[in-house]
Amino acid sequence: MRNHHNQTMFFKLKSTTLFVVFFFLLCFFGYSQQSKLDSILSKLKVYKHRDSVRARLLVNAAWNSIYINEQDAFIYVNEAIDITKEIQWNWGLIASLRQKGVNYYIQRDYLRAVDTWQEALKVANTKKVKDKLLIGSIHNNLGNVYADFNQYTKALYNYNQCLDIAVQVDDIENQINSLSNIGYVYLDLKKVEKSIEYFNKALLLAEKEKNKRLIASIINNLGDAYKYKTDFNKALYFYEKSAKIAEEIEDKYVGSSALNSISELHIKLGKYDEAQVYSQKALQLAKEINTVEWQANSWKLLSEIFEKKENNKKALHAYKNYINLKDSIQSEEKKVALTRKEMAFKLENLEIKAKAELEKEKIYTNLFLAATVLMLLGTIVGYILYKRKRDAIEKRKIAEFKVKVAETELKALRSQMNPHFIFNAMSSIGDYMVKNDLETANEYLIKFSKLIRSILENSEKKWISLEEDLELTKLYIEIESLRLKDKIFYTFLIDKSIDVENTMVPPLILQPFIENSIWHGIAKKEGKGTIKISVQKKEGNVIFSVDDDGVGRKNVLNKLPNHTPMGVNITKNRLAIINKQEGTKNSVTMIDKEKGVRVEVVLPLELRF
Repeated sequence: MRNHHNQTMFFKLKSTTLFVVFFFLLCFFGYSQQSKLDSILSKLKVYKHRDSVRARLLVNAAWNSIYINEQDAFIYVNEAIDITKEIQWNWGLIASLRQKGVNYYIQRDYLRAVDTWQEALKVANTKKVKDKLLIGSIHNNLGNVYADFNQYTKALYNYNQCLDIAVQVDDIENQINSLSNIGYVYLDLKKVEKSIEYFNKALLLAEKEKNKRLIASIINNLGDAYKYKTDFNKALYFYEKSAKIAEEIEDKYVGSSALNSISELHIKLGKYDEAQVYSQKALQLAKEINTVEWQANSWKLLSEIFEKKENNKKALHAYKNYINLKDSIQSEEKKVALTRKEMAFKLENLEIKAKAELEKEKIYTNLFLAATVLMLLGTIVGYILYKRKRDAIEKRKIAEFKVKVAETELKALRSQMNPHFIFNAMSSIGDYMVKNDLETANEYLIKFSKLIRSILENSEKKWISLEEDLELTKLYIEIESLRLKDKIFYTFLIDKSIDVENTMVPPLILQPFIENSIWHGIAKKEGKGTIKISVQKKEGNVIFSVDDDGVGRKNVLNKLPNHTPMGVNITKNRLAIINKQEGTKNSVTMIDKEKGVRVEVVLPLELRF
C-alpha cells in the first residue's frame, strides 16, 4: 500500500523575531492531521488488532491529543511503538518515535526529544529505511532544537539535510521552510548578506505558492536582517508589510513578532508614543496566544519606553513583569545538559565504530596467525583484552571527572543565583516601592541587575581578574546590606604587592562564605556586625580571608549538628577540581573564634600575563 504524507507546520519565535520552522508530521495513510480526535478514538475502540492499522490510528490520536491531554498523547504513542516492535515494522517504528519526540518538544522537554529523534535515526540507518520525507522531518526537528540552543553548525547540517531531501522529492513547501531556517541561522551567525540571500530564495518560492502565512514570516525575517544592518527604514518597511499580511490572515504569532519589532525600531528613532502603541498591541496578541517569551519581550520594550518618557513607576512595573517571565537560568542549564547529551550520543557512535574495527582487525590477525604457535596467539589476545580493559577504565575515569566538573559548575551557578536571594531582592525592591522610596528602589535594582548580569556573563569562565571578582563581591555585600538596613560594616585589605588586574581567580569563590557570615553570623546577632575581607600573596599562592564577628558556628551547629552549607561544599568541590587539573594544593580552613568565624582559602597564583 502506498503511503500518503501530509505535512503540518509549526512556527517558533525567537525573542521578538520570527524563526520559521516546521514539523512535518507525515500523518499515516491518508489521515489528515485535522481529523477529529473523537473520530479516531471511535475507530480505535472498534479496531483491536495489534497491527499496522492500529499503529497508524494511535499515532494520529497522539498528534491530535497533544494539546488536549498530554498524558493520553504519550499513552497512544507508546502503544504504537510497542506494536511496531512486535510486528517488526521499521517504518512505523521510526514514525512513532518521531511523534513521541514531538510530544516531548511541545512539552519543552528538549533533551528527551533529542534522544527520541536520534533513536529514530539509528533505526533508519540500521534497518536502511529509505523514506526520504520521514528522515527529512527528523533532521528538521533536530535542527530546530540545535538552533534554539545556538548550536549553529549542527543546526545548519540538519536543515541542509532536510533541504536536500525536499529538493530531491520536489517538495516546494519544505524547501521554503528549510531555506528560511538556514537564512535565520546565518543571521544569528552575523552573516547578514548570506541570510538575505536565503530569505529571498524562500520568498520567491512562497510567492509562487501564494502561501500568505509563509510570505508574512519570511518578510518579517527580512526585516530582522535589515535591522541588523541598521537600515531601519527598510527594516520598518518589511515589518509593517509583515504585520499587515498577518492581520489579514489573523496570524497572531507573526503579528506579535512584527509589532514588537516595529516598536523596537520606533524606540531607536525616538518615537516613543508610537513605540508604546505597537508594544501594547503585541503584548495583547501574545497574551491571546499564551506565549510567555513574547510577553516578556513586550514588557521589556515597554520598560525601555517608559524609562525614555521618564515614567519611572511604570518603567519599573514593566521591568518586574519582564524579569518574572524571563527564565534565562533554566535556558542555560538546558543548554549545558543538551550538549552533554549530544556528546554522549557521539561517544556511543564512536564506540560502536571502534568495536567494529577491533573485531575486523581481530579476524585478520587470527587468519594471519593461524599457522603460528598457540602460546603466541594466546599472548597477543590476552594483551589486546588487557589493553581494552585498561583503556575502558581510563575512559570511564575521564568521563566521570568531566561529569563532576560540569555538575560542579552548574551547582556553583545555582548557588550564586540562589532563588531565595533573587526572590528576597525583588521583594525588597517591591517593599521600597510600596514605601514610595523610589531612589532606594532604583539603586537596589541597578545593583541587583548588574550583579545578575555579571554572574551570567562569568558563568562560562574558569578564571576572572581579581579586580572584577572583588567588585562583584563588594556589589553582593552592598545588596545584602541594603536588605539588612545597613547592619553590615565591611572592609577590604589587599596586599599592595598583588596586581589585581593581572591576578586571575575563580569567579565569586568567596561568595558562599560571605553569605554564611551574613545570614548565619551577623543577621542573628544583636546590633551591627563587621566582615573583614583580606587578600595576601605568599609563596606562590593567593590567600583569601573572610573574618566576621557574628554569633559563630557553635550556635548554628547546636541547632543543626550535621549541617554543612551547600555553598561551602560546592566551593570545596571547585577547589578539588582545580587541584586535580592544575596539580596544586588548594585548601579551605574554617577557624572558630570567640565571636564569629574566620575562613581562609588558599589558591594558586594565576597571572593573566
